[in-house]
Amino acid sequence: MYLNINSFKILHMKTRLALLFSIVFFVLNISAEVPEKAIPFILDSHVYIQGVIADTIPVSLIYDTGADRLYMDKDYMDLSTFGKLPLRKARAKMGGAGNDGVKTVPIIIDTIPLQMGDVVHKEHITPIINLREILGRHADGMIGNNAVFDKPLLVNYTDGYLLSIDSLTPGMLDGYTKLPAQFNDNRIDIECELKIDSIQSVKGAFRLDLGCGSTIILTNAARKGIDLTGKPQAICYYSNMGVGGDGSDVNFRVDSFRLLDELYNIVISASYNTEGALSDRDHLGIIGNDILCHYDLIIDAPNNVLYARRNGNMDTSYQKSTKIQMGYVDRTDIGDGWIVSSIYYDGIAQKAGFEIGDEILSINGRPVKEISWEEQRKGLGLTGPTTYEVKKKTGEIVTYILNIEKEII
Repeated sequence: MYLNINSFKILHMKTRLALLFSIVFFVLNISAEVPEKAIPFILDSHVYIQGVIADTIPVSLIYDTGADRLYMDKDYMDLSTFGKLPLRKARAKMGGAGNDGVKTVPIIIDTIPLQMGDVVHKEHITPIINLREILGRHADGMIGNNAVFDKPLLVNYTDGYLLSIDSLTPGMLDGYTKLPAQFNDNRIDIECELKIDSIQSVKGAFRLDLGCGSTIILTNAARKGIDLTGKPQAICYYSNMGVGGDGSDVNFRVDSFRLLDELYNIVISASYNTEGALSDRDHLGIIGNDILCHYDLIIDAPNNVLYARRNGNMDTSYQKSTKIQMGYVDRTDIGDGWIVSSIYYDGIAQKAGFEIGDEILSINGRPVKEISWEEQRKGLGLTGPTTYEVKKKTGEIVTYILNIEKEII
């Protein structure tokens, strides 16, 4: 059996390459500001919701405004109690952000109850995708807009929760500004301006994307319209850019970006992908959580309106680029280490000998299995000569030393 699901613009889920400290870390059990019926989340570049699936099974889900339903990870299905349930399955076609284009994936066609906070959602078609290959062991699945867009949705980055609002009152909008946004099939495009330098600027529709863990990502078409001659830049290859496969982009600094107010000296990227959601689209690029976390949002999908207000987050991680010049994901769910998933051309990691697929077993003699998710979110604070024990794809164990000092751009 095959079903056609509308291709959704999958998140360009770039895991922060240096496992930088979390933009803002929200601890679920200490926030006195989370109201009744809210869905608490942890912001670790992506929005992580802790829920319960099939009535009793804990699950950790990414929320993505670029998705339309519940998705489950392939390895989670293989390892979890939920995956061992007698679930009916079929297959469906789905697009993504990488160069592979449309793929055929397995889907669950049984109704699945999901509880997130006090919100109960029932999903009827659930694709199974390779999510942990992109984000690591703490992503069991992903939830999209059909669970929360039937009412206005408050995305409160200040206190870390989502809240469906029965009726918007004038008092709820105090401090908020209505933004020039367009809604199309639950995708949200906002009129913004990106100033590349004193001469060049890019102005037009950018897509709001809570499933993106980065700052701004320009499409390949938008990249072709700007001149990066003489500008410091770094090209990165990713083994996974979403369910759409691999891809590459170029990282560089821009003067500023205006969504509501202006943020300055931002590290952004621009895609080289010739297929998928980052190739050629009507919007110029996507806005990820490294930018969005500086605002609280009200997404009124039923009325096609978006509101935003600046919050008190003074974090400037959007001005930082990687120092280790590679990215990796925690795969200690299926192995002993962290898998190298992206690498910068001519960066210190590539020059040392790192390759895509390498498994990092220890850092400075400490097994990475001992490093908790909380410690990863806060950042490891690596600096100076740093020793990595690495298992190559051949099974050979090697040691690499990186002198972690300068940002790549």
